Amino acid sequence: MFKLDRKELLPLGCFLLIFLFPPRLVSAADSGKNEFATKRITNSPKVDGILDEDIWSQNPTPTQFTQFKPNNGEKSDFLTAVELVYDDNALYLSARLFDPEPSKIRKEFGKRDDFNRNTDWFGILVDPYNSGQNAFSFFVSAAGVQGDYFINGDNWDENWDAVWESAIAYDDHGWTVEVKIPYYALRFPATSQQNWGINFYRQVKRNQEESYWNPVDNSIRGTVNQSGVLRGLEDIKPPVRLSLLPYATTIYTNDGVNGKEKFSFTGGMDLKYGINESYTLDMALIPDFSQVQSDNVVLNLSAYEVQYSENRQFFTEGTELFDKGDLVYSRRIGSTFGEVSYNDETEEVVSSPSAAPLINATKISGRNGEGWGLGFLNALTNKTHANIRNIETGETREEQVDPLTNFNVLVVDKILKNNSNVNLINTNVTRLDGDNDANVTGASVSLLDSTNTYRFSAFGAVSNIYNAEDAGVSSELEDGYKYSVGLSKVSGSFQYGVSRNVESKDYDPNDFGFNRAANSVSHNVSLMYRIFKPTGVFNYYRANVSGSYRQLFEPRTFTSTDVYASTYAQFKNFWGVGMSSSLKPIDSYDYFEPREEGYYFVQPGSYSVNSWVESDSRKAVKIYISQNTWRRPEWEQAYNSLGASIRYRVNNRLSIDFRVSRESSEDSKGYVTKLYADDESLDEIIFGERDVLTTNNILGTKYTFNNKMGLTLRVRHYWSNVKYNGFYDLQGNGQLAGSEYEGIDESGQKQHDTNFNALNVDFVYFYQIAPGSFLNVVWKDSISSSDNNTDINFAENFDKTLSLPQVNSLSVRLTYFIDYNSARKYLFGGNSI
Repeated sequence: MFKLDRKELLPLGCFLLIFLFPPRLVSAADSGKNEFATKRITNSPKVDGILDEDIWSQNPTPTQFTQFKPNNGEKSDFLTAVELVYDDNALYLSARLFDPEPSKIRKEFGKRDDFNRNTDWFGILVDPYNSGQNAFSFFVSAAGVQGDYFINGDNWDENWDAVWESAIAYDDHGWTVEVKIPYYALRFPATSQQNWGINFYRQVKRNQEESYWNPVDNSIRGTVNQSGVLRGLEDIKPPVRLSLLPYATTIYTNDGVNGKEKFSFTGGMDLKYGINESYTLDMALIPDFSQVQSDNVVLNLSAYEVQYSENRQFFTEGTELFDKGDLVYSRRIGSTFGEVSYNDETEEVVSSPSAAPLINATKISGRNGEGWGLGFLNALTNKTHANIRNIETGETREEQVDPLTNFNVLVVDKILKNNSNVNLINTNVTRLDGDNDANVTGASVSLLDSTNTYRFSAFGAVSNIYNAEDAGVSSELEDGYKYSVGLSKVSGSFQYGVSRNVESKDYDPNDFGFNRAANSVSHNVSLMYRIFKPTGVFNYYRANVSGSYRQLFEPRTFTSTDVYASTYAQFKNFWGVGMSSSLKPIDSYDYFEPREEGYYFVQPGSYSVNSWVESDSRKAVKIYISQNTWRRPEWEQAYNSLGASIRYRVNNRLSIDFRVSRESSEDSKGYVTKLYADDESLDEIIFGERDVLTTNNILGTKYTFNNKMGLTLRVRHYWSNVKYNGFYDLQGNGQLAGSEYEGIDESGQKQHDTNFNALNVDFVYFYQIAPGSFLNVVWKDSISSSDNNTDINFAENFDKTLSLPQVNSLSVRLTYFIDYNSARKYLFGGNSI
């Protein structure tokens, strides 16, 4: 077992003390906040955007919201009238958005949750428990497109999707919105009288104005904590929250690499069930993720794992409770962990798994009226096998790569007063028929003062890896720990902070989490200045500087220090410019690049200068240009990159987005391979001097027929060309010496020069056939190649790539949303419950 001295134990003790004896939760309904009154109705309105029902005032009294941007704290230039009523089943919202120039209202179509479109928006934020931290938000664009977020502190989770209704209409005074939010889309306490936190939001795109009904001061941390109060809700009951999302998918795959075709049909279902008014059970039965967007694959020459984005909806929606200390990286679920075991002299691998099939997944999440949040996630993946062939006889055999594996997460989180919280998290990976098991337990706390100005944060975790014995008794294999503490000022024009992060040598959460490299100690300091209201030529301005000092945890030795500075400004014409620079003034000592314990690589000082400019996003054409320059003068080592993107909005339905970047690294030095003596002892660690040229092109096109149907096309070509100029032997003092190694194999081919290509096409047709129900058609094409032909230009390389075998698929999926309350009403009549 590892041992902690008293200094290391102190932060962990603070976590446990605060967790066991938390401060009492205080309501966010403070005096001085705007109050909004609602009333009960007996006849629900038709949601068509036309506010002609008797429940809506025909001559409502409009108000001026308060600007959030650009003139924070000033009154909006536009009038807005909002009404809110309710019945036993839902909230109903109407808004009249007055505009003196209706013809100038921006109304570009887009996909759900796409807030980057050139359109006006109106929205509502609802905090049923009046916690000041969590809220359900529902937005409608002037094109009728829906967007919704679950807000948790500073995190706006766009992956959270609810099923609700909305409609818009236009008249001579502006535009109108009508919204129905069923109670099954919310979580609220089962009390007779309720006071909810509430706020309303409006964006007028042509002025880049964002405003709230209850003022939100952007110099104060948080948005939900600055909501108003909704009064008048009485005798509403949380409904039975049960919904089914059955699906059927047909997939045709043409694998040109292996010369195989496959046609398959699959079906499954997602289930949501409200265990009570606060907590929800989600289940993915026979999950299918064939339609998720392709990964942005890259060539990785570093000592660290590449972290890819999670694109599977089940693992992105409603998972904010699991985002603690990088202990949950959901891409681990379904990944293959094992290595293929075979004799490379007599056997060869015919096929090996690229993923472990997901059998099912379950999660429970939610938060009650006392501020207790609960998150539970469990997923089971199936065994995988590789096919091994004997070179001489041609016989094949199967070798297990991954066992049946269970992934489990449990999180308990408590909201405290002043936008503070404390939580405990445990992750566990159990491999059911052999191989290592893993367990990580962590706790964190975030405490803010009554003005939300100063913040103390701390996190601690312990990791354990167990070796499954043949007798079925697990023995501890290795363990480690991590902790971090920080104190910062998080509100106001001047913000600053200090922090310390410690990761022991054996800290390893990577069976389920993500940690690039442990065995480190770092101390960090930062200072930032911001303006929140237009001043002079600026709409917004910020400047920050930070510094860090890093060591190894074991042995406690210096590794690096650096200073970083950046600035960004947005002008009154809504153009923006930015610049950043970094400096490593002295030698750094990299203990990870050699890939061998006890060795390190000495790197002389370096510096970088970066800059970027972006144009006004309201215009039909928007551009973004960036450049990066990095130098290590002592080695005459250089890195340069240039990137640009252009977005052309042809009209309100069609937009084209093209991004290109080109990175050039000259005379960079890094790890190549290891050489061993006849007695299998390490002989040399080979480093190489290389030139790397990487080009990345992404073309995106969106055409939206209306607010429920559209097409998207995404084409990405990534090309990385690596050419070695020479090889070195890494010495025990971290310096490089000459080596006789030439990097040539027995056939005279260069082993390490690499020409890598990844080309992906994702073409999607989407159609919302009913609330929560979709028909999606997805065509995907993939080409991946790697060879040592580095003497090739871009045009020749691209032409060659297109001629390579491809893997493409066409899938059609129908998903239909079934709500228990609506189904019961439809089948048996009467009111929904």
